[in-house]
Amino acid sequence: METRWAYTTSENFTSLIEESKGVCVIPMGCLEKHGTHLPVGTDIIQASRMAYLASQIETCCVFPDFTFGNQGSPSNPPQGTVALSAELISRLLIELCENISRCGFKKILICNGHGGNLAFLDYTIAHRQDRKKADYAVCVFSTPATTAPVAMAKLLKEKGSGSIPELTPEDEEYILNFYDNNLINGHGGIGETAFIMGTAPESVRLDRLGAESGLPLNLSEKYSKAGLRSFGAWGMDVPNWFEGHDPVGVNERIGKAAIRLESERLAAAIKVLKEDDFWLEFQMNR
Repeated sequence: METRWAYTTSENFTSLIEESKGVCVIPMGCLEKHGTHLPVGTDIIQASRMAYLASQIETCCVFPDFTFGNQGSPSNPPQGTVALSAELISRLLIELCENISRCGFKKILICNGHGGNLAFLDYTIAHRQDRKKADYAVCVFSTPATTAPVAMAKLLKEKGSGSIPELTPEDEEYILNFYDNNLINGHGGIGETAFIMGTAPESVRLDRLGAESGLPLNLSEKYSKAGLRSFGAWGMDVPNWFEGHDPVGVNERIGKAAIRLESERLAAAIKVLKEDDFWLEFQMNR
């Protein structure tokens, strides 16, 4: 059935609520630089695709993309970055959840593709649920792209060659080499590059790899060693907004495998929510 909120007719909403058992997923990301080879919409592109694929495995409603996540770092390059105030984003998210609940979906799952949203989401959701009673509950599923090559390498080591059907022997060797040599995979690295290659390959510019370094400068290390938490330290260490060794060799096959595995992980989380009402009742009665 059609699982996307925006594509569902008003007459079919009742069926979607029943089939999803009241679960609605909100893909959330942001717009920011991801090196010179990936699109600025990397985080929301991958979160949106995962949410849709997961909904085809475990039926749930997928709300339209929440594109404008928490991105307010002054060190972020202005090329393509959209940084709305946290107050505005928080209010918008809360009111959207209230409207989603009004339409009949009481279990709301935010599929988050941007690491910078996590602290913001923790505060927003906890503040909302602690201060005002609601007839719905919200939780967060994080899609850390950095885990993609690690998860694939571990699967290959555990189950052997051929355990990830999308991959050729050459692809397997590439993934295992990256993992075994502990190469850096962070923002815009092999994980996110794989996810976008598996979702929107036409937006990836692998020919731009090498234009800017992704190796961290570690300028904030002295602060962390002193026990200091310095906000904005990540931008200090990674001024090119790209963290990792150049993911030369990533292709669509690797991308399709990465996006499938992560979508299956999300589908498993959705299944838990669909089959359990204790979490909803607990949140509503806090």
